[in-house]
Amino acid sequence: MSDLFIDSKFIVSGFTCNKVIKQGGILIENNEIVAVGKVEDVKKLVSGHDKLERKNHIAIPSLVNSHTHIPETLLRGICDNEKLMTWLNDYIWPFERQMTSEDAYYGTLLGCLELIESGTSGFIDQYFYAESIEKAAKEAKIRALICPSVFDNTPESGSLENTWRHVSNLLNNKFQNKNELVNFGIGPHAPYTVPEDYIYRVKDLALKNSLPIHIHLNETKREVEEALENFGMSPIEYVHKLGLTEGKILAAHCVDTSNKDWKIMKETDFTVLHNPQSNLKMTSGIAPIHSYLDLGIKVTVGTDGNASNNDLGMLEEISTAAMLQKYKSNNPKVLENSQALQLGTVNGMKALGVNSNGISNNSIADITILSLERSHSWPQNNILSNIIYSSSSSDVTDLIINGKIVYENKKHKTLNKERILEQCSKISERIITGMGK
Repeated sequence: MSDLFIDSKFIVSGFTCNKVIKQGGILIENNEIVAVGKVEDVKKLVSGHDKLERKNHIAIPSLVNSHTHIPETLLRGICDNEKLMTWLNDYIWPFERQMTSEDAYYGTLLGCLELIESGTSGFIDQYFYAESIEKAAKEAKIRALICPSVFDNTPESGSLENTWRHVSNLLNNKFQNKNELVNFGIGPHAPYTVPEDYIYRVKDLALKNSLPIHIHLNETKREVEEALENFGMSPIEYVHKLGLTEGKILAAHCVDTSNKDWKIMKETDFTVLHNPQSNLKMTSGIAPIHSYLDLGIKVTVGTDGNASNNDLGMLEEISTAAMLQKYKSNNPKVLENSQALQLGTVNGMKALGVNSNGISNNSIADITILSLERSHSWPQNNILSNIIYSSSSSDVTDLIINGKIVYENKKHKTLNKERILEQCSKISERIITGMGK
């Protein structure tokens, strides 16, 4: 059946994730939440619905990973202790040059396994082999905003011009065939890898087809310094000057920014995709997202790719984000628990292009359910605190996407885990052997 009644010990509801309902019920019909409240009230509306009884669990809006390179699951652990450019040039790009479209497909399936197991209903991706990512995401029945990379020397297309032809042809065909779960944007890698004339091309294609633009901006101090030397302005100022910000910008990182950048970010359709753990691991820095939020700049949370994080766990990412902002601002009051949860859930859905109000009446039914049965969940003095600072991805027991159960009692409903793990191990071994690593 497509109709579902959820009975849960706690429900975190509302657009701002600030309302906790104890002994709550959620009624789903088709892909929409039609009732949420105390279980005895919602139960009166139940008629012929399947029941998901989770008496010792928390239901929260589903998590959204707003910045991934999803086939990089295959690269997990190949390089842990280098700066960004050494990491890219000596390890990541050589590995990727040996990847095939089938490799990317299986790497995406592995990523979807991990996302689903950690309670994540959607991801925003920038990578090549977009059709392979699309195929895997549709099999997993997970949400995806796929933004094919505009980048030189890819294994898929080779030269930048060939890549552009492939990406533009793909997107001109895809934008009219929108799927309710899988949609497309465009992914110019960064100002330091995409020449000016191609940024203009990206802008024209994005505006013509109303595509979001997924780009890395101001990731490191070195990147900003080089932009100042080459362009006389920061990466954000540069893409703004070229008109890229006339479209919807999904900007990964935004670690090293100035007041001039902040003005642009505030006055345009600009969303920061914050990646705290990856930025820490690569020693890129800590993005001042508390300042962005004070200015009304939109912020979401992502993990970055498995090659730099090395996992896709969003609960851990949100916790890291909250603690880092307290440290960076020297103010324990910044990023309250409900606000931190909103960044990784409702805000992420908005960035995906989905009009969600969290667990609320008439909202899309994307719901993550966490177990309270492990000792770190007791006592439950403050359930939002438990979610942000005590919970882990391994607590996830169920995931509902678009009104359908895709993960139930820790069992996948859409993917064959054993087959995917076996195939990905073979692929990674083949490529690493070929690299001589």
